[in-house]
Amino acid sequence: MKLVHVNIQRYRSISEPTEFDVESDVTALVGKNESGKTAVLQSLYKSNPVDRVKFDPDLDYPSHKTPELRKEKCVRVTELTYELDDGDIAAVEAILYPEAFDDKCVTITTGFGFTQEEWSLQVNEEKILNHLRNELDLPTADKTKVDAVSTIDGLAETLRSLESETPTAAATLEKIESWRDNDPVLAAIDVLHKRCPKFVYFGDYDVMPGKVSIPTLIYHRDNDKLERGEEALLALLSMAGVDPQEFISSDNHERLIRQMENASNAISDEVFEYWSQNKELQVELHTIAAAEPNAEPPLNEAPLLQIRVKNQRHRVTVPFDERSRGFVWFFSFLAYFSKLEKESTQPLILLLDEPGLSLHATAQHDLLRFINERLAPHHQVIFTTHSPFMIDPHNFGCVRTVIDAPETGTTVSSDILKTDAESAFPLHAALGVELTQTLFVGPNVLLVEGPSDVIYLQYLSEQLIEAGKPGLDDRWVLVPGGGISKLAAFLTLFGANRMKVAVLADSSAQNNKTISNLKASGKMYDAGIVQVGDASGVEETDIEDLLPAQLYVDLVNEAYQGVLADNPLTLDDLPDGPRIVKRVEDAFVACNVNKGRLNHYSPAGALLRMKGAARMSEEELLIAESLISRINPLLDRND
Repeated sequence: MKLVHVNIQRYRSISEPTEFDVESDVTALVGKNESGKTAVLQSLYKSNPVDRVKFDPDLDYPSHKTPELRKEKCVRVTELTYELDDGDIAAVEAILYPEAFDDKCVTITTGFGFTQEEWSLQVNEEKILNHLRNELDLPTADKTKVDAVSTIDGLAETLRSLESETPTAAATLEKIESWRDNDPVLAAIDVLHKRCPKFVYFGDYDVMPGKVSIPTLIYHRDNDKLERGEEALLALLSMAGVDPQEFISSDNHERLIRQMENASNAISDEVFEYWSQNKELQVELHTIAAAEPNAEPPLNEAPLLQIRVKNQRHRVTVPFDERSRGFVWFFSFLAYFSKLEKESTQPLILLLDEPGLSLHATAQHDLLRFINERLAPHHQVIFTTHSPFMIDPHNFGCVRTVIDAPETGTTVSSDILKTDAESAFPLHAALGVELTQTLFVGPNVLLVEGPSDVIYLQYLSEQLIEAGKPGLDDRWVLVPGGGISKLAAFLTLFGANRMKVAVLADSSAQNNKTISNLKASGKMYDAGIVQVGDASGVEETDIEDLLPAQLYVDLVNEAYQGVLADNPLTLDDLPDGPRIVKRVEDAFVACNVNKGRLNHYSPAGALLRMKGAARMSEEELLIAESLISRINPLLDRND
């Protein structure tokens, strides 16, 4: 069974009915603080919890609506619609008949004052009645009586009253009487009730304690007073085959600790499949025979069990609940959930309340991958968040926005355009992050200094291809970085996203110094670097210097035709020098063109507009080929 639709009302901040569809794998509830996201999860959880929690009218009913409870014995909170899968239908048809259902959806309602759930499902009783009659082999007189009945109850009563007994009549009557109250609908409900998903709630604060009193833990367990963090610890003990009573009755604590650490190592191994922040962590457990003097309850009652996390990189241990919350949450959740998953005979729907609340953005990415890859293939997951890094920008369809409306209270919607700006901020931010990674960036980044370099490099590549020589590899995504001074920031950004990065830089004394400093400080990461001068053999070279000189002058005249129309630049009239850009800049200053300033992008823009740009000479092509031959091999490094 899959949860497909939810309708909630009269639960804490959810005053009026609000409804939304649920995805078959992951649904994200996005909203700002105090919008009611937790109330949505808690209302679902209490509808069919994995433990014995119930709706509490004193705590859960909207305070301004409490007079209703005096008038109504039962007040609906949740109306949950599930879609039956093939296994569910087969299980019901095994005790009824094929094609027993008119609709594959069932609705379950519960709330305050309900002694049991109310089910609504469409069983075709007429078809079932016909199946029952068709299996009967009766004398003509008895058959006439049976054919006259119009209900299954009537059929059962008729079969009981027949004077002649036949095997088929006895078998059919036995089948009907095996159903609760002789009712096929109730029989179907009894089957589906055992297959209906249970809700599992786990919040950001439901982590295992760093130290616990064993007698107190046993008391809480035996008196149904466990907090969820304590349940996670008991789950770890159970996985290790250890009962907490053994710490009191046995002196062989070392054996118990070893069993628990073996279980914790198994959980840690699964955590590290997704946790990329620090894989050099290890969970250790210790018993403390005597409580500290003046210890506050409940830690004044020994023996105590202490959980610590060892950072093997720094060779230090810290109490479990003082460790980075990310690892602690991962470990606690897996300990708690692994036991439930192993022992449950029914499907589980996971309700994760603000998972990753205190995690770094990359750790939140780890958590989202854990949800999508480890949990979602086996269980439906509904989680709340207000972080853009917990939203999959490729799948906004899984997002439901949550707002607290003044008149109706908490409202959930799948229409993200109707939400307020604050609630939509995580969506906008997630989209913005995605745009920065996909609109301009790919997995193989060639970082150049500016937009004009992109245009000139593409021109050089096209000229080489037209001449039958290798051009720039299509796998490169050209990204203008805005100058060599921003190189370190870009390399950090791209490296954090596990992209392959290469850098094409102009050759100059200042650039050489910047690159040397980055290399010396270790901030070049794994980026390969090519300087234009490596290809030209000239110590100071811009990429424009690889273009045909006359072409560049033509581009400048085209770009500045408004001020150069009457007196265009000519190659012969430019000041002497080895670099075409420097010669044009000097001419602009000497002739006061554009107040002596050359915009480097303007000639590149003219190249984009120009049709049939001049071909390069063989000598110029050789230099361009030398440059490209240095760039393309960087794609295959470290593969």
